Amino acid sequence: MRAAVLREIRQPLSLEEWPDPDCPTDGVVCRVLASGICRSDWHAWEGGDPVPMPHIPGHEYCGESWPWGATSRAGPWATG
Repeated sequence: MRAAVLREIRQPLSLEEWPDPDCPTDGVVCRVLASGICRSDWHAWEGGDPVPMPHIPGHEYCGESWPWGATSRAGPWATG
């Protein structure tokens, strides 16, 4: 997957390739189609809210749920 990654406080994000996550049996993996960067992400970038590095910001997203775990009851669309 491609991700915008924060590696250092107050430095530009870097676009990187990361391994695709594994799908848990009772969950889904969301293929993110769009993601928002909000004020809490900005606080992390500027150092006001400590986060472990490297950090992939963005928790306001929409996308397709794929794949689905064997016992998951999720639908094809997800927001978070």
